[in-house]
Amino acid sequence: MQVALVTGTGPDFVSEVDGPLTAALRRRGAAVHLPRWDDASVDWSRFDLALVRTTWDYTARRDDFVAWAAAAASCTQLWNSADVLRWNTHKSYLLELEERGAPVVPTAWLGQDDRVDLAALLSIRSWDRAVIKPAVAAGSEGLARVRVVPGPPPGSPQDPPPGPTGELDIVAGQRHLDRLLAAGDVLVQPFLPAIERSGELSLIVVDGQVTHAVRKQPGPGDFRVQEEFGGSMQVVDPDPTARELARWIVQATGVELLVSRVDLVVDEVGTWQLVELEATEPDLYLRVAPAAAEPLADAVLRRLPLTPAART
Repeated sequence: MQVALVTGTGPDFVSEVDGPLTAALRRRGAAVHLPRWDDASVDWSRFDLALVRTTWDYTARRDDFVAWAAAAASCTQLWNSADVLRWNTHKSYLLELEERGAPVVPTAWLGQDDRVDLAALLSIRSWDRAVIKPAVAAGSEGLARVRVVPGPPPGSPQDPPPGPTGELDIVAGQRHLDRLLAAGDVLVQPFLPAIERSGELSLIVVDGQVTHAVRKQPGPGDFRVQEEFGGSMQVVDPDPTARELARWIVQATGVELLVSRVDLVVDEVGTWQLVELEATEPDLYLRVAPAAAEPLADAVLRRLPLTPAART
């Protein structure tokens, strides 16, 4: 049983992120390999299954990544599927989920090269604080929070540095938005203050069932929950409403997902809102929940061809 946990270029983080999964698969008799998705020398047909894991460098080369996924899927089992990877690597998938009834955070969708007056947009939406993010991104790439307050005049040579909470004023926010729109599509969403109090809830779903959940909390004076910005995480037992919503969102995709992560936040009235359905290369937080690697390893093995010994 030859299993590839597909990774990417960058620092050697695989052992920390996927060490428990690698160990769980090997205990079940699988040979585990860690090929890079963009390594042209890899023969993907030698693997019985390839699970996309830490390909966190794809965002700068999405078209190449999507093409690789289609090619790899033609000669091995690829999970999640190439069609899912193409769909999920652009945040417009949230539009489809919203149309199917998912409670997506309210979003203004902006196309590449659009000319948008950010102050006017926020005024129309009655948002005094907003989050700007590119439609193709991982983690907090390109993420910025903007507040509606005056800043330096448009002719200033440099943007002022963000304040202690990482917020940009409206002038710096406009510049940031213009830069993102020059490169691709962009989302603008209201900033939900509850994230500073209760953080973000990530629920990991394997074969349609929630295996574990992690609450990610931003560090003091920040709104980003990633560890590199001072965020922290802890394993939690999610309330039944969040658990059922995560399962429903995965079902609403209408496709089979081996593994995915549903990121939720609460709005000002305490209702769960969907931030992301990460079905491409989700961090599963196995470093804080190593036991959760066991059901994932079982799900992988259910998709592998039986060995002669297993058949008998």
